[in-house]
Amino acid sequence: MLTLVSWNIQYGKGVDGRIDLRRIAETVHKDGLPDVLCFQEVSRNYPSIDKGADQVRELEIFFPDYEPFFGAVHDRSGRKGEARKQFGNLVLSRLSPVQVLHHLLPSPADPEVKFMSRQIAELVIPANTTDLRVMTTHLEFFSEIQQLAQIQRIREIHEEAFNQFHNPGKDMQYTPFELVKRPEKTVICGDFNFIPDSTPYRKMTTSFSDKNMNLVDAWKTQQEGTVHPPTCGIFDLKQWKIGPHCRDYFFISQSLVKKINEISVNTETDASDHQPIRLVLDV
Repeated sequence: MLTLVSWNIQYGKGVDGRIDLRRIAETVHKDGLPDVLCFQEVSRNYPSIDKGADQVRELEIFFPDYEPFFGAVHDRSGRKGEARKQFGNLVLSRLSPVQVLHHLLPSPADPEVKFMSRQIAELVIPANTTDLRVMTTHLEFFSEIQQLAQIQRIREIHEEAFNQFHNPGKDMQYTPFELVKRPEKTVICGDFNFIPDSTPYRKMTTSFSDKNMNLVDAWKTQQEGTVHPPTCGIFDLKQWKIGPHCRDYFFISQSLVKKINEISVNTETDASDHQPIRLVLDV
């Protein structure tokens, strides 16, 4: 089995306003350590966040058996010799990936809103019986124009990988041209910043020309007929005035639908404004 957890940790800021990465780590440990951890909103050296702490380094200490892969959406240098200011998504994996790719997502001009750059990380993870493509992201919140463009790019990346898997290029071992297949079996997780059955949600789950490429909502597949549990707005009603709702998901390829063992949401912790979500696959 392979267990994945996705959580927007809001750089460790709990509903009480206190930044505490130890509390984040304790929650994950208490729930049971997964094979792959996908954190969104992780800060490195931003003076205004957590006193400029390198949160990647701190999380490495809390999870010593995991290999870190950080995807910066911001990478801003100061003067020579100073630490770069970064902000983005962190994947911690107990299984060494075969390959790691970082894809910048589009942000078309939208002068009516504030926004920041977005990216999606792609890791080829060797599970017990097969390799998996695990992707994690945090989509734009303020601009639906940008969010829809980002979803379109994710779908293009997914389609590209699917086609490369079935039509691989030539292999030159032990060189930068060595062929690493991007598996058909795919998990895409994170904070998507859209609610179920919204326009962006429907775009994410729109069928491809080849139905084997289709991305499905793991919760709807496993818990057919039940409403998504809330993944934010449970405790932080100041930030989320609409109250409890879902905006964090696991989308999986059609080939993994029958491999779902469990999907759940920890609705008890207030260590962030979002809740951790968990997926267990029989692979």
